[in-house]
Amino acid sequence: MDKFSKIEKKPLHSIKKEKDDDVLFKNDYMSVINYEDYSIVKECDFVVCLIYLIESNQIILRHEYIPTFKYVDGQEYHITILSGGIKKGESPEMSLLREIEEEAGIVINPDFKFEFMKPLFISKAHSSKYHPCLMTLSERDYHEVMPKTDGSRLEKLSKCVKLDIKHINSINASDLITDYMIEKFKSENNL
Repeated sequence: MDKFSKIEKKPLHSIKKEKDDDVLFKNDYMSVINYEDYSIVKECDFVVCLIYLIESNQIILRHEYIPTFKYVDGQEYHITILSGGIKKGESPEMSLLREIEEEAGIVINPDFKFEFMKPLFISKAHSSKYHPCLMTLSERDYHEVMPKTDGSRLEKLSKCVKLDIKHINSINASDLITDYMIEKFKSENNL
């Protein structure tokens, strides 16, 4: 068995690029390609964020309408964290700031410094990565505006909610990344 220490990052120029004859399905948002006899879902990378408002002792979550989850369990709304796709030409930082304003109506002050955790693959079948961020904000770090939304029907059906952290153990997260981020937040804040 090889040691994990032998796993290394490859330079970007050595990564295989999608060829037309590898494409099994493609639309504006995603494609499915065949690579080494493996079907791979290609989408953009995503930013995910759990915001903690320190003065009010609240976290921000999404009450989100998600057709994928509804298809499986029949439930229209699910509890998730703020998230969104990284658009072409955007850095994860730019995407996160845009998504926070669109979904939560929070505008982060330009001098605020935040850090992402290590990017994680979504699953074995996806080429996309999540760029997770736990963000602790004091009142001087942001101001609130009306959420813009991206204009999509699904985002208009969804909303952000502020939850007092005394209720954090009763959250029924709807997906792994939301659960992961809540557990990470609890661990870092000794909750």
